[in-house]
Parts: sequence; C-alpha cells; structure tokens
Amino acid sequence: MVAGIVLTLALALVAKLLSPFLPTLGAEALAMLAGIVLGNTVFANQRWGAGVKWAEKYPIEIGIALLGLNVTLQNMESLGWSGVIFILLQMALTILFVMWIGGRVFKVSPQSAMMMGAGNAVCGSSAIASVAPAVGATDDQRRTSVATVSLAGVILLFVLPVIGPAILPNNMMVSALIGGTVQSVGQVAGTASLVGGSVVTYAPIFKMLRVIMLSVVVIFMANNASKLSNLAATTSAKSANKTKINIPWFVTVFIIFMLINSFVTLPHVLTNSAEQVTSFVGVVNLAGIGLNLKWSTIKSSGAKFLGYGLVTIIFQVAIAIALIYVLMG
Repeated sequence: MVAGIVLTLALALVAKLLSPFLPTLGAEALAMLAGIVLGNTVFANQRWGAGVKWAEKYPIEIGIALLGLNVTLQNMESLGWSGVIFILLQMALTILFVMWIGGRVFKVSPQSAMMMGAGNAVCGSSAIASVAPAVGATDDQRRTSVATVSLAGVILLFVLPVIGPAILPNNMMVSALIGGTVQSVGQVAGTASLVGGSVVTYAPIFKMLRVIMLSVVVIFMANNASKLSNLAATTSAKSANKTKINIPWFVTVFIIFMLINSFVTLPHVLTNSAEQVTSFVGVVNLAGIGLNLKWSTIKSSGAKFLGYGLVTIIFQVAIAIALIYVLMG
C-alpha cells in the first residue's frame, strides 16, 4: 500500500504548492483533475490501487473531525436571523430537490442521490465522506458523487464572482450567495477572494453554518436510508427492528470539538494547525478520488451525473438568489 499512499500524498503536495500560481482553480480542483489524468495514464497499473484507496478514504475522516476546532455556535450570530433562515431553507430545498430529481429524472441510486444532496447542500466531498458509510454507499458511488460535486464547485467558482456582484446590490448578499451554494470550504474562500472586500470575511461564515449542520444532515440521510432498507426487507419485521443509524466516529468528534470551541478559547496554534491539516487532507482526498476515478466509471455514468450536477447548481443559484431577495433584500 505504501506506493499508492506516497503517490497520493505527493500529488496533493504538488497541487498545494502549485495552487498559488493557479488561484482560480485551487489545490482541490488541481489535485482531482491531475489525479484523473494520471490515474488513467501513467499510474493506471493496479499496484497503486490499494494505497490510493486508503489515502482517499481515511485521512479525510481526521480532517472532518478537526474541522470542529474551527467552527463555533457563535458563528451564527454575525449572520442575523435572516442569514440563518436563508441557509436552513437553502439546504433543505437543495436536499429535497436533488434527491427528487435524482430518483425521478436521472434515475440514479438512492445512495447516490443522498450523497449528491448532502454534498451540494453542506460541504462537498467532506459531507459525502460523512454520509457514504451511513447510507451504505459503494466506493464507485462515492467517487462519482464527489467528482460530480467537485466539478460543479469549479464551475461555480468561475461563474459566481461574475454574476453575484452583477445581480446582487451589496457584499452581504453576495457573501450569502457564495457561502450558501459553493460546495467545499476551500472553494468558498477561493470564490470570495475573486470578489474581494467584505465578501472574503462573510462568505466563509455562511459556509460554516452549513458545516455546522453536517451532523443533522448525516442523521437525516442515515434515517432515510434505514427506511428504504426496511421497505426492501418486507419479509422480516425482525430485521427492520435491528436497523440502526450509524453515525461515523468523525462526525461525533466534529460535534464534540465544535461544542468545546464554542465555550472554551482554544490556542491559536491548535486551531490554525487543525485548519491546515483539514485543508491538506481535503486535497489528499480529492487527489485519491481522481487517481481512483477511471475512464470506465466516467463513461458508464459520467454524462448522466454531469447533467445531474449541472441541473443541481442551476437550481441552487436560482433558489439562493430568490431567497436572498426575499429574506435579506
């Protein structure tokens, strides 16, 4: 496994080092796109597979747990009630819409629809990594969902800095649009930096509220998956009674860290270190996903999922603008 782990870490490190020269993409998108190319050409041999698979799955769990050290309940105060209600409605409508069109229009599996809903509503690959074990998703379902959500995030990164200031009259509204729609924390920061001003400060706060709701979304998805499982197992009431909602350990640790950080002033060296680790393992995760995402997987479901992702972000942006004008206009 060592070769694949080293390869994934090296690719993530190179993407991190190159990201200042390509700020519009960011390290996350660079790592994933380079991983897709390299994983299907130079490093297509199976000898890399086991290590890459390990590197894609487990470091991100640590990053999600440590994310709690940079999120507090007090983050919500600066948004006001209108900002909080906007985020909650935006998330709920996104999840319901994405799951509905996933099953009715694009005919994807319930697991993929739930991961797409969580990834778009909360925080991209981190949310998908949290939801995947709770809903019993396969590795291919998880990789395809992460790739789709991440590529959609890259599209928003290019589009929102243009349409946001053109459509919305002030920076707080633009912050809400970016913080309420862009998927990953890193992409929110990158998108906000392209607009500048107070958007750089407020967009991540809107985003953090979405991250705070991660545990609620995981519980909802796990409960939904449990109900689907029980419906499928109609022949055994006993098996239905045994169904449990399994919350991943890193989601539990995230909640604990968030509560501690909300009531105790932690050393800056600790919170800064946690932020750096979270950022880097997010890049590692996308590097591993890229290396593991083979052309065959993309060909079998790529066009369908890309269409799914495109419809999703169009809906997200449209409903976000409408809610912003109603609640914050």
